[in-house]
Amino acid sequence: MTSRPYLFDTGALIDIYRGRQRIAPYFEALAEQAAYLSVLSEAELWRSLRPGEIERHEALLARFVPLPLTSEAARLAGQWMQAYGAIGLGWMDALITATAAVAGSPLLTRDRRLAGVLANQVEFVLYDG
Repeated sequence: MTSRPYLFDTGALIDIYRGRQRIAPYFEALAEQAAYLSVLSEAELWRSLRPGEIERHEALLARFVPLPLTSEAARLAGQWMQAYGAIGLGWMDALITATAAVAGSPLLTRDRRLAGVLANQVEFVLYDG
């Protein structure tokens, strides 16, 4: 684990929500160190909630520091989309990853494709997916 707080991507947050063991060591570390989430991931999670999940969802979100989308991150994501959009980089991935880059935080993800595309731009921490 790094001394800098991770930004958990949407997939990592979903894995926590579903109780997947592969994310457990990172989630358990939140007791000792803060971690971030992008407000875009937060929106993605709110979109997929089912009835009766709101209380549990809010408890999960309370464990993270939400990071806003800044103009600097938007610009960086736009540059990446120009360079890598044709090879499969999506807007949400670009915006969330740019948020991590601007914050100076490693992006915690299981998305090896994303890490491969932007490996020279951002620090990734990959966990088994």
